Amino acid sequence: MNDFQTLYIKPKNWLRELMQKLFLKILLKIFPKKFLFYKNKIRNIMNIKINGLFFLLRVSLLRFQYPLYFNLPSQHLYSIHITIKLIKILRKQKIDVFLIAGSLLGAVRQESFAGRPQDIDLGVKEDQLPQLMDAIPLLIKEGARSIRRRFNNKYVRLQILFPHTIVDIAVFRKENEIWIGEPEKHHEQKFEGTTFPTEDLEHLIFIKAYGKQFPAPVNPEIYLEKKYGKNWRIPDKKQFFWNKNKFKKKL
Repeated sequence: MNDFQTLYIKPKNWLRELMQKLFLKILLKIFPKKFLFYKNKIRNIMNIKINGLFFLLRVSLLRFQYPLYFNLPSQHLYSIHITIKLIKILRKQKIDVFLIAGSLLGAVRQESFAGRPQDIDLGVKEDQLPQLMDAIPLLIKEGARSIRRRFNNKYVRLQILFPHTIVDIAVFRKENEIWIGEPEKHHEQKFEGTTFPTEDLEHLIFIKAYGKQFPAPVNPEIYLEKKYGKNWRIPDKKQFFWNKNKFKKKL
C-alpha cells in the first residue's frame, strides 16, 4: 500500500498566473477552433525553454562556485551541489544521513553517482525521523519546491523536489537487531525490504565521490549485492566515471 502525504508545495506566483490567464484569453479569441492545440504546444515549448534556460544559468554559476567541478556534466554538477548542501543542513540538525541506492552504487563503483543522475538517494534511521521533520523549514528555505511523505506499508520515505532534482530519503526502522527499509523490489527476498545489520548503520564510514567524502553504511558492497544482484559492479549503460581506474581494477 502506497500513500502520499503532501507536506509542502511552493505557492504559485500570482503575477505569473495572472499573465498566463490573460494570454490564454487572448489566444482563445484569436484561435477559437485551434485553442487547445496551440495552448498545449505553447505550454510545452515554454516549459522546456524556460526550465532549460534556468538550469543552464544555475549550472554556469555552480561551475565557478566549484572550480574542481568546472568540466563536470551539468546534471552531475547540480546533483552533487544539492547533495553537499542537503547533507550539511541535516548534519547540523544531528541527523546521520547516508548514501544508499543509486547514489551509493555509483560512489562505490565509479566515485560518482550512477546514471545522469536526477535522483539523489539518502537514508536515515527511524529514531532520527523527528529531527528530519523538524528540518523541513530549512529545506524549504534552501529552495525545495515540494515535500511529501510516502508510506509503503510501515515504511516511510521523504521525497523532496528541488528544481531539476528529486531527493529521496528512505527511513530504516529497527526490527530484531536489523535495520529494514526500501520495501521495493530487490534481489534479497527473505525480508520485505533491504536490510542492514545493526552495526552497519550505527557506525557509518565514508565513501569518496567526486573527490569528496560522503557518509555511507558499513560494508556497502553487501548492501549493493542485496539490492542490485551479483553483477552490480557492471554498469548497464553508458555511465560517467570520476575515477575510471578504480572501475577497471574492480573488473
